[in-house]
Amino acid sequence: MRSQLTNLLPYERQRTFRRDYFVRLGVIIVILFIILTIISAVLLLPTYVFLTQSASTEMARLASIESTASSSDETALSAQLTALSNSATALSALAGSHSISAVMSKVLAVSRPGITLSGFSYAPGVGQNPGTIAISGTAATRDSLRAYQLALQGSSFARSANLPVSAYAKDSDIAFTITVTLAP
Repeated sequence: MRSQLTNLLPYERQRTFRRDYFVRLGVIIVILFIILTIISAVLLLPTYVFLTQSASTEMARLASIESTASSSDETALSAQLTALSNSATALSALAGSHSISAVMSKVLAVSRPGITLSGFSYAPGVGQNPGTIAISGTAATRDSLRAYQLALQGSSFARSANLPVSAYAKDSDIAFTITVTLAP
């Protein structure tokens, strides 16, 4: 006998039978997929619950840390910001002021025959006020003192050189203090 089976059904019935077989097979596969999806969702449910509780706990902890940090650090941050602002203002004022070493070298470069310098006092400019330098010393004569004052007043770094009139009271060995207002 032959091992091959003979199908006695007509061709259309065979085709219907085969289509029903594949439909049943597809339905079983879909049902198995749905069952596996439901089982995986059920198994993931404890993980979801755990993660939501963990996230809410962490959000509460973050809110607590932010409230603690904002109350204590806010005053310190405000104080630091004020200090930095003051420092920036001072630095910008220094940027516009004259270098004392440059001013002193220019003062010392002015010709001064008969003049002996004994002291200097520098006041940097603040805001719109120009800086000043007070030069004190001794002059041999009135003429040498007047020549030195005019030389300072005519120099490029000075706006004006003020000398009190009382300095001209003596004829020789005149102690003086000239206030030089620096040019911007």
